[in-house]
Amino acid sequence: MEILTALQWAKRGFVPNEDAKGEEGWNNNYYRYRVIRFSESEVYEDLVAAKAIVSAKNKEYRAKAKKREQKRKDTAEYREKMKTKWQWLQEGKIPNEDARWKVGEELNKTYNCCSYGSNYCYCHERYTHEPKDDEEMQKAIEDYQRNGNSWV
Repeated sequence: MEILTALQWAKRGFVPNEDAKGEEGWNNNYYRYRVIRFSESEVYEDLVAAKAIVSAKNKEYRAKAKKREQKRKDTAEYREKMKTKWQWLQEGKIPNEDARWKVGEELNKTYNCCSYGSNYCYCHERYTHEPKDDEEMQKAIEDYQRNGNSWV
């Protein structure tokens, strides 16, 4: 006698009865999720309804996956625009005096990643500007060499 969840029965073409109680239990050895399992006597064959249940679960899963992927893309896009002072100087941009700097460790916690160096300060692209001439760029590089990656 098999005891399966509603989704497992749906994949086999069965649907739980309306008055089915089921048996509550854990879905794995880690006791993280509770599930309700139904015995063979609590289900009946209905291919159309079973297909609808499986289809709805797949749509739900795809929607969540799409949301995760979008969040990953947004985070990657933001990460591309956050750079250290030296990285901006190498790209030919100078951080503004009023730039907002964030420590890498703080960014790693916020975006749940390890792509920022913990001891470095990062600023967003919107707080940078193109130098007016080579002299301004040279002055910024010399300032960096004197003060390092300090935002003060």
